[in-house]
Amino acid sequence: MTDGVSADTRLVPPVSGVATEPMAPYAAQRQALTTGRVLLADTDIATLKAVAVALRQEGRLIATATEGAAALELLSAGAYDLLLADVRVEVNGERLLTAARRVAPTTMRIAMTSYATLDSALQALRAGAYNYLIKPLDVEELRLAVTQALERLRLERELAERVAELEQTHSDLLSANERLREQVDAATTELRLKLEELEEANLLLREAQSQNQRFIQMVAHEMRGPLNPIINYAQLAKRPSADEEARARYMDTIVEHAMRLNRLIGDLQTATRLSAGQFTLRRELCDVAAVVGELVAESTAAERDRSFTLDQPDAPLMAEVDRDRIGQAVRNLLDNAVKYSAPHGAIETRIWRDEATVSISVGDYGAGIPEAEMKRIFEPFIRLDRLAGEVSGSGLGLFITRGVISAHGGSLTVRNRGDARAEGAIFTITLPLHAPDETSAGER
Repeated sequence: MTDGVSADTRLVPPVSGVATEPMAPYAAQRQALTTGRVLLADTDIATLKAVAVALRQEGRLIATATEGAAALELLSAGAYDLLLADVRVEVNGERLLTAARRVAPTTMRIAMTSYATLDSALQALRAGAYNYLIKPLDVEELRLAVTQALERLRLERELAERVAELEQTHSDLLSANERLREQVDAATTELRLKLEELEEANLLLREAQSQNQRFIQMVAHEMRGPLNPIINYAQLAKRPSADEEARARYMDTIVEHAMRLNRLIGDLQTATRLSAGQFTLRRELCDVAAVVGELVAESTAAERDRSFTLDQPDAPLMAEVDRDRIGQAVRNLLDNAVKYSAPHGAIETRIWRDEATVSISVGDYGAGIPEAEMKRIFEPFIRLDRLAGEVSGSGLGLFITRGVISAHGGSLTVRNRGDARAEGAIFTITLPLHAPDETSAGER
């Protein structure tokens, strides 16, 4: 006995007379609860010894205290399963049972009293006592009360563990549900984006299919244009009644329309190569002004009801270009100007250069181009709806022209003449004088 404390050496060794070594948590010492760690607190030493002997015979681990302060210190320092205390034991004027409830709320408490009164019983219950024993103690009743208290504590702790496990499981489920919700939201967003992309692709596909159908119909219509005269004039030339002069006219007409058909087929091939990225250039140093001048002369001879003018410098304009492709591009602009200009309207062509580029413009005095159509007219198979039924063509000319000029590293722009559309449109080609460094002079 030291300072009112006695510690069972099987429970915890006394340090300076007080058992203060912390005990392991219940979760790690489940077997210890079956044995039971019991703290006895009573001012009656004889009662302490008798109770300690009886409980040790049951295999309980016992610590004793004859003073309330010492007992409270033990409760604060160690994980006792059960406090068996006389109701008269106090700590600083407060009953030990009441103080123990505050210091060690998980420790079961059994009250002992020498005087069984209603008031003492109520005090024990208010202090949270699990049971109430009357002195002198009956050994079997003592052992049964301790066993029941420890079993109750075991069940409470197991219930607390199950509740904690359930709470943890619930928390894990909430976290899993949140992660799942985030994954579902992300997957839903991704799916929605893919559906939007798919819908957009479907719209593009339907538009392409519709455009392809229109193109096939347009090509069929354009091919019939030269084919019908070829067939008709060939049949006329076969007639025995046709003289040599008539046959010569018929043959000239057949050749003219055959050339027209050949140009259409060439346009289709060029457009296909541009779309497939297989378009090539054969660059050479040539006089661009001479190329344009030849084309304007051809157009003047072929289109008698149009007035063609050409503004160009006297000196040659030399540039590294594909002569045939540039001729194809300029011819397309001249043909386009003839188709869309006013009857007997003038078509003006101009050539000039600056330090690094050469420019070619072709302008007409037709109806001009609506601002909304300025970009669309360079797409394949596009013709102005207002004139689509009046003007023949595949809708490939401007698409091919822009592709040819872009392949040269140049640009093709369009604007309406003056401030009014009715004054006509002007297309301008701008070409670099020299091929880009990364491109060979022979082919791109």
